[in-house]
Amino acid sequence: MKFIKGHISLIFPLVAILLGLEFFIVFDRTTDSFEKGLQAGYSMMVVSKDEMSIDDFKAWDSHIEQVQELEKSKILKRLNMDKNNSKIKNLEVSLPNFYSLKLDGYLTVEELESVKKNLQKSSSILSIETFQYAYQSKYELFSFIKFSFQTFIIFMTIIGFFLIVKQMEVWNFLHAERMKVMEIFGASLFLRSKVLINMALIDAVISAILTSWLFYLFKNSWVQGSQMEILSDNVEAVFRFSDVFILLFVAITVVMIAVFLVVVNVKEK
Repeated sequence: MKFIKGHISLIFPLVAILLGLEFFIVFDRTTDSFEKGLQAGYSMMVVSKDEMSIDDFKAWDSHIEQVQELEKSKILKRLNMDKNNSKIKNLEVSLPNFYSLKLDGYLTVEELESVKKNLQKSSSILSIETFQYAYQSKYELFSFIKFSFQTFIIFMTIIGFFLIVKQMEVWNFLHAERMKVMEIFGASLFLRSKVLINMALIDAVISAILTSWLFYLFKNSWVQGSQMEILSDNVEAVFRFSDVFILLFVAITVVMIAVFLVVVNVKEK
């Protein structure tokens, strides 16, 4: 029973770290897709007195990725004006050119403002509408959620790591007598710590498999039936087979660092 408790004491904080890591990976994947959706749905409106091509716009700012000219007739139609009226036709000719611009990424508010300022340098451009208020609201909410999530995961990882180190110290204390005897007979530091390393590696593998299994269940049970659009549209991003190897690598790295810190600390004493 004591043996099982000892292993659970290491597996529990290690699983917590791996869960945080996997949630971060999943969050990064799903929000990347969401961010691309926000990017695709955003465009700024530009009014120009002269006809302009995409090269003309790119010459002022490289963030411009796509340019679509808005037909003047459609703009007049929205105003419920009769196209057959000769005055309206003259008005259509005298109207400036309207363009919808797509950007090459989901920019920060400062970068968006920089794009606007660069375009305003053109003598041909009369007006620019960035819809900054709506853009800023979405961007700040998105950034806040991302920052909060990352901060929580980092905090949880630090606590989990210290718990792992403490468990390693307990294991080291339990095997201290055996390690002292081996040291007297000239055994190397690696050989003296072999039992500690083997136990840590076993628990690392168990933790990685357990975390992968939990996310596999999460993906195939709750996510597939979820009404959250960001999850239902990105089911495959929730868990991938390659994640098993990422979790295994991180688990082994964490426990090996913990073993090294404990063993070196004991040696110095």
